[in-house]
Amino acid sequence: MTTTDSDTTGFAADATGRIVQHVHWEIDYQVKLGRTWSRFMKGLQNQELWGSVCQHCSRTYVPAQDYCEACYEHIEEWRQLEPVGTLRAATIVYQGFDGGPEVPYAVGAIEVDGTDSLFMHFIGGVDLGNPEAARARLVDGLRVRARWAAERSGAITDIAAFDAE
Repeated sequence: MTTTDSDTTGFAADATGRIVQHVHWEIDYQVKLGRTWSRFMKGLQNQELWGSVCQHCSRTYVPAQDYCEACYEHIEEWRQLEPVGTLRAATIVYQGFDGGPEVPYAVGAIEVDGTDSLFMHFIGGVDLGNPEAARARLVDGLRVRARWAAERSGAITDIAAFDAE
């Protein structure tokens, strides 16, 4: 079946001719973070990165969590971590969304030193204006360090990004 301009009658189209459908959601809500995430976020507000450590199998998680993914035991122990790590995977986002960060931006999976999990966060310190150079830089093994936001409120964005070292 082929699509013609008459198939889009009554719809708005963007500059490429693709149909744009307006959807508006306005949701005002509060989320109770619980004991573990509350402690984790308070640490970020104080420029501290805390991980939870399983007493049974010694795995360390960032972000902190209540239960171990490996042995399913409840986690009670905490360890403060240096906010540095190794980039394990990354992508550059070129197509933004309303209310989101300005494009382009990079997001990566970071193995914080001393942990057994991956922490998804923004990656900074890479020139995204040159896509080929950025892709060459955002590779497995890149060392990164947390850059703290100037104003912190107990949110994941209290770390503005992990910058390439």
